Amino acid sequence: MSLRKLVLMGLSAFALVLIVLVMGLSSSHQPREAWPTTLEMSSTRGLLVPQTLANGEAGHLSLLVPGFTHCPDICPLSLARLQMAWQRLDDTSRAHLHPLFLTLDPARDTLPVLSRYLSAFHFPVTGVRLTPVDGQALTGLTRRLGIVYHQRPLKEVAEDDNATHYMIDHNVAIFVIDEQGRLRDTLPLSQTPAQLADRLEILLASVREEQSA
Repeated sequence: MSLRKLVLMGLSAFALVLIVLVMGLSSSHQPREAWPTTLEMSSTRGLLVPQTLANGEAGHLSLLVPGFTHCPDICPLSLARLQMAWQRLDDTSRAHLHPLFLTLDPARDTLPVLSRYLSAFHFPVTGVRLTPVDGQALTGLTRRLGIVYHQRPLKEVAEDDNATHYMIDHNVAIFVIDEQGRLRDTLPLSQTPAQLADRLEILLASVREEQSA
């Protein structure tokens, strides 16, 4: 095969990959319903709907991190990464952002448990919970957000530690939701705190532009 054909094939493949990436990026940033405005969730600060967090004011965003308090590493690291990004934001931006920690383990993560767990972090993150009897509501919410999770039984259980007889495997990201309950973006926690803070500033500016249009 000639060098010219190889180059053309390489350029074609690159163009195809570029198109797929652009399509994926553009579709992931299209707002879509994620948290129905009629869905109330109990939290460490009372019943919540998206508008509650905004206090009736436009231009607010919720930053939802899924997880569970028995998580040994990924969940605390995710919250720590969001905390570092939070510390890079100014007071005006912080006033329009609302960090949330959605438990995927409501059977063990009661509101007092969530309060104690989140008190270890030094930024205003609210624990959010749907009760175990609201299993369908939690499944529907996580599906709309793009959260995938499942319980995994532990093979070895300590006799004095029956509370940890299972783990929950789940994907990790910051799900950005506006006051209308729409998913605005999904931020991978592989990004640095600086990158996360920059993206949050851009999203806030975008929301403000929409409100002023």
